[in-house]
Amino acid sequence: MSEKFYCKWCGREYSSISSLTQGSCGRNLKGRYHELYEGGEKARYCCKWCGREYSSISSLTQGSCGKNPNGKYHEPER
Repeated sequence: MSEKFYCKWCGREYSSISSLTQGSCGRNLKGRYHELYEGGEKARYCCKWCGREYSSISSLTQGSCGKNPNGKYHEPER
């Protein structure tokens, strides 16, 4: 089974870190490219600002978060 790598801003899945960091990410508030989510794979992912839980990083990052002081969307905690 191959390892999976996820963008912490949009939740897209990649097969390598190099392919992840080469793509641009419209949700990255700190830059232009996808940024590696450094937490491991989990059954549930929690927003570090409001505590809501989701079954995937991509579903978490799609939702709006009124408590995120840095932007509009949920952001995964490690």
